[in-house]
Amino acid sequence: MANKADFSRRSIMVAAGGIVAASFLPKNVYAQASMPELTTLRSTSKSWLWAAEDYATAAGFFTEARVRVNSNASNRGTNVAALQGGGVDIVLGDPGEVLRARTQNLQIRTFIATVNRYASHVLLKKDILAKRGVDEKSPQDKKVEALKGLKLGTTGPGAAPDALFRYLASTVGLDANKDFQLVPIQGGGPAILAALQQGVIEGFCLSSPTADMAVQKQDCGYLFQMALNPPAEMKEVQYIVASAGEATIAGKRDALERYTRGIALALRSIRNEPEKFKAWAKDWFEGLEPETFNLAFANNGAIYFEDPTPKRALLEKNIAFINIVNQQMGAPALPTTLTFETVSDPSIADAAMKGL
Repeated sequence: MANKADFSRRSIMVAAGGIVAASFLPKNVYAQASMPELTTLRSTSKSWLWAAEDYATAAGFFTEARVRVNSNASNRGTNVAALQGGGVDIVLGDPGEVLRARTQNLQIRTFIATVNRYASHVLLKKDILAKRGVDEKSPQDKKVEALKGLKLGTTGPGAAPDALFRYLASTVGLDANKDFQLVPIQGGGPAILAALQQGVIEGFCLSSPTADMAVQKQDCGYLFQMALNPPAEMKEVQYIVASAGEATIAGKRDALERYTRGIALALRSIRNEPEKFKAWAKDWFEGLEPETFNLAFANNGAIYFEDPTPKRALLEKNIAFINIVNQQMGAPALPTTLTFETVSDPSIADAAMKGL
């Protein structure tokens, strides 16, 4: 288990980005001595999936909420086990990680949700799309069947991209273990793009900007653009959540409420000030050609909840989804003891949202 120092060495940013914005705020709002500090962890450094947190840092929303946030990336597909070690306060990821961890008696809960689309996209090399006679607009069953026998990159078993491939297989009666070649790749987006270039994989599932860069630089095309054209039953999902250990929730509740308030302010700005969010994102996701960035923003700029409070009905959909994936993996269904009451803690968001 990595300790706090390990994560510090992998840190991709510090909360200092918010200090610039804080120069416009009264001193009693951003006085550093009054700010608790939280360490967060996600799988990759930059993605639209984590943009609510990164935007909250850069635009000063965490500063306004009086909390300092140190964000880190692991380059691993699953990360909730890091909540056991004490070096990480919050993990950002999909609810499936949390649900599986709870079956192993890991005492954690989700307390906010930020992304309402399953925004990890499926892409294939364009020559393969052409040979198999499919594209993004083809019928869903034909698109899934086109994956048979291909080498498909994921971030590893149990992670969201792997789960999506298994779920899609189930919709047409395929077995992902036999009909697909799922290739776990560690190292995030750069490793996925390198694997494409070297012919290790012929397609993959991952979020933007890696998806956009594959279109821009690796001659790929979308098979499933999950933000704009997902399967009908996945039009709205609870995809990215923030989780914390129950001990952290008990001991650092005030800091978590402040964190949630900063996220809520960021989500409100994303919804009400899209041009401001777009201007930040253009700098944050540097390296994308203007045409590609504009497409990426159109695809991903509206994948966020307006309100970060966890949703009961959407957690029930998460549970149903994981049960289908588990069946594909030969694993048992989730225990019926996993419910909204045992997995989520909406009271933190309720408190944070008061007077917002």
